[in-house]
Amino acid sequence: MQRTLKPGYSLGGRLDRALHEKVEPSFEFGTDEYWMEQALLTSMNAVGWSAPNPAVGCVIVKENRELARGFTQAYRHEHAERMAFEMISDPEALRGATVYVTLEPCTHFGFQPPCIDLLLSRPVGRVVIACADPDPRVSGQGIQTLRDSDKEVVLGVLEAEARAWHFPFLKNRVTGKPVWIAKWAQNEEGFLADAVGNSKWITNEVSRAYTHWLRQKYDAILVGARTWITDRPKLTVRDCALPHRRNPVRLVFDPRAMLATLPVNEILIHEESPIFVYIERERFEAISPTLPRVAGLTWLPFKGVEGFQGAVESTDFGKPLQSIFCEGGARLLNTLMQHGIFDAVHRFQAERSFERVDSRNRIDFKPDASWIDLARHKFLDDDLHEWVKCF
Repeated sequence: MQRTLKPGYSLGGRLDRALHEKVEPSFEFGTDEYWMEQALLTSMNAVGWSAPNPAVGCVIVKENRELARGFTQAYRHEHAERMAFEMISDPEALRGATVYVTLEPCTHFGFQPPCIDLLLSRPVGRVVIACADPDPRVSGQGIQTLRDSDKEVVLGVLEAEARAWHFPFLKNRVTGKPVWIAKWAQNEEGFLADAVGNSKWITNEVSRAYTHWLRQKYDAILVGARTWITDRPKLTVRDCALPHRRNPVRLVFDPRAMLATLPVNEILIHEESPIFVYIERERFEAISPTLPRVAGLTWLPFKGVEGFQGAVESTDFGKPLQSIFCEGGARLLNTLMQHGIFDAVHRFQAERSFERVDSRNRIDFKPDASWIDLARHKFLDDDLHEWVKCF
């Protein structure tokens, strides 16, 4: 993966699109980069909706005139290419057209037929693909099939930006495991909260809006029990640009069963999505008969940090789990970091000081050579820095 994205791009796609519904193009009109950026911007309409399928964008162009565009629909429904092609009633209008797509077209049957068959059956002359799909069922076969059929194929236009946008899907296809992402906001000394744990708000409203965009990009959101009890976080999508496709499934790391001491109505705050609470096995077995059993709340046991990771990854959430977004607090983030669980990091740094601090509320993240320094951006007076693990 390229080590630095173009300015304005991030793991969340184009940053200004995450904050605003309409944005200005950043490339010269008519170039492959211009049209691929349009495909990437279109793909952002599928945020949180297409999972576990990748949020792909497709734009069909002829003589520098856009004919159609599409993005991946809800899980089990149309892929981006099919959505775009279905908007064109006359196949002859496609003769000599160029198709821009953010990910290699699929070559296998799933809940939808292969997109490659659609491209082969239409008289398009050229296909521009941002990045290849490492899924073993695809893995270059789509590109080769197009070339074998005398279609011109261009690979790698805005590749790094597309790979960053598709990162959870791509790494999941390579490793076969869900991707774990860390996010935190700190001051310049690396503290996430003051000595008594107060942390609202370290960052400004623009940084928080981008965080809300990320919440719908990832499948599940994780916090520690202390954070849940102290901050009562909503963990919902609110202040970012539309669309607001979903709120993430909420996970709480609660080894000592602290939430079990609360009234149910204090646990089930903001009932937009279910809550899964993970308790250390011995404690879970001791109190299991007394745990409240209500809709939307599930208690689950685990043993040790690796056991916690396994418990989350094996939980049935109704559809495949591809990404877990950990928002803290500091103790949970440090614990998971020490065990090498994270695959990506979103770090916000703000100009804020605390009168009294506690070292337990400090993140000591020192990325080594296995981490790619991917993107940096300034949200007013806040600094965003993103890393991903090499794969």
